[in-house]
Amino acid sequence: MDWWLRVRRVPAICAGLAVCLVLGAVADSIQVPVPVVVGGVSFSLPLPFLLPLAPVCLILYGQSRGDSAIEATAVRPVRLWDVAFMAACSVFMLSAGWLLSSMTGHVLAMGMARNFLGYLGVALLLGTITSPHVAAAIVTLFPIACAAFGVHHGVPAHWAWPLHQPGYLPALIQATALSAAGLTAAALPAPTPTRSLNPT
Repeated sequence: MDWWLRVRRVPAICAGLAVCLVLGAVADSIQVPVPVVVGGVSFSLPLPFLLPLAPVCLILYGQSRGDSAIEATAVRPVRLWDVAFMAACSVFMLSAGWLLSSMTGHVLAMGMARNFLGYLGVALLLGTITSPHVAAAIVTLFPIACAAFGVHHGVPAHWAWPLHQPGYLPALIQATALSAAGLTAAALPAPTPTRSLNPT
């Protein structure tokens, strides 16, 4: 277990989640202007909606540090440990976001928790077809692309879930569905390479 905690950078990820929540609470008034390609000049994206990218990228970094070939044949259920830890991170963010929103009035905390779920789901789904480093780069650009192409006259499109206010239920449903799909994909065993037999 100790080697898994070190390789996956679990303490750093837990610290990243805590820092994300603290910064989101104190910086909920900071807006990041993003140029809009169609139907407007720019869109003001709340900084807390971008902060969950940091712990998600830390998770991807931890996943990239393992040896997939060795872990696939290991006796310990490493893949299930990974999925259980990421599911626990998601539950923690949802619970903490709800507590912050209800007890302190920082309503963007729930949007921050929602975006963590969605970003993690997108990253895990991308991880099934590409490397963790490429998945981290794509998921980091994803909310910027949503703001650039998914906003018309200041109103986010229905599919641009990272941009919506925390109370917008369809955005929460989309992010939760992405998270569930990503965790399911991460739980599936990695395909084992097969050798082709060439007749001589």
